[in-house]
Amino acid sequence: MTSQPQVERPDLDALFADLAHPNPNIQREAYMAMVDHWPEESMPRLLALLGQSDVSVYRAAVKGLGAFGTSALQPLADLFAASPDGTVRACCVKAYAQIASNFPEEKFSSEAMAVLEKALSDDSPVVSQSAVMALGQVGVQALPLLIQICKGDNIAHVQSAAMALAEIPDPSAEACLREVLADPSTDPLCRQMVEASLGRLESSR
Repeated sequence: MTSQPQVERPDLDALFADLAHPNPNIQREAYMAMVDHWPEESMPRLLALLGQSDVSVYRAAVKGLGAFGTSALQPLADLFAASPDGTVRACCVKAYAQIASNFPEEKFSSEAMAVLEKALSDDSPVVSQSAVMALGQVGVQALPLLIQICKGDNIAHVQSAAMALAEIPDPSAEACLREVLADPSTDPLCRQMVEASLGRLESSR
């Protein structure tokens, strides 16, 4: 019986060079190879790239961190807490959204959920809006926060939360949308989004 040939471990520097490639398929192959072959070595380097000025580089790093699943939650939480840079904090939150999207069966830690809750009141509107979108990806686990946001007074957040609630098959999501719709003080723009979200809920049945 012949032994299986060992898969050659790809060069880590070459993988990071590929991460900057304009072709998203090459980027994806690079960060998936990092997860498979260099998880401990590549994650700190990906986290460091979130502070880069090149948008394409930090966007690729966000996607790369999203491929690590829940093992990236705490390192991202630590970076979020330590960084004075709004772009870095937004990237951490967007990486959470990627993790939630890529691993929908995985639970977020209480520390990760605390980061998303804190991000909602971040000084940077990009961070706070990204947090609402990330909570939408987290889904049922984020339901209490999404309901709270939907009943709030930040119009952009209410609209995003309403869209997210329409994707969550839970009676309390629908109840929240109906309550907001029935409230005479609800902003007209929010009312339109809530109506549309309820329509999507009903049509998905």
